[in-house]
Amino acid sequence: MQEHREALSFQQRFARSDDIAAVLAADQSHQSVRIDASGIGLGALLELLMLKRGTHRAVTVADASSRGRLLRRLLKSSLPYLSEGTRGVLHRRAERESEDATNDFADSFRAQLVAAGVVTTAALRLSGALHELLTNVDEHAGDGVDGLGAFEVLDREAWMVVADSGRGVLGGYQASPLADKPADAEQALKWAVIEHRSRTGDPARGTGFQTVIQSVRSLDGCVRVRSDNASLELEQEADRSRFLLREQGKLRGFVVSVLLRW
Repeated sequence: MQEHREALSFQQRFARSDDIAAVLAADQSHQSVRIDASGIGLGALLELLMLKRGTHRAVTVADASSRGRLLRRLLKSSLPYLSEGTRGVLHRRAERESEDATNDFADSFRAQLVAAGVVTTAALRLSGALHELLTNVDEHAGDGVDGLGAFEVLDREAWMVVADSGRGVLGGYQASPLADKPADAEQALKWAVIEHRSRTGDPARGTGFQTVIQSVRSLDGCVRVRSDNASLELEQEADRSRFLLREQGKLRGFVVSVLLRW
């Protein structure tokens, strides 16, 4: 019973972005959508940002909470780096030399984790996973697509999130040389996250999500991947993992959210 409650708790952290995605997908009007961002997790916040990038409808942030202020700033600004206390956001621009900025961003995340009590080896694995997800945007999202990374270290929990508004997981497989293609976004997420199938067809590739999953094994970690009209939520424990695939409202691109607890 305890495991079931924890799984629901992780899913509920994204309930608001799921509801807004459903509204955007169902209603083709041009009326503004009002968002109350107070109390939502960093992963859901970046999903809301990606949802806005995929629609012409105006989005109004209706609250003055710290979450609302952050979302408002991200909607209006494309600053390359934003740092506030134990929270950081990196805008990784396409087709520009950004390796130094990505290295510094991952190092900052590692330092914040260690300061919060995470052992150094685990912090190194997690910051390495964040770095790999960010650099993978260049290869998988399509030409000229920017990436967005974010982290936040709180009291005995932390978020790391990577997002882009590129072609998405299904689009990546459809553009690949593979003879077999996934039938829909849910199958594409399962191939990428659970089965580690590279869109290149090379069995030595497709290790990006393996790196993420292995990095959370020493902590009470949960992973959510959202792309196109599907999401996959994964709970990783020391000896096993379990996942849930769900149909969602359309989100252009790709968002990976990792919640860590210790």
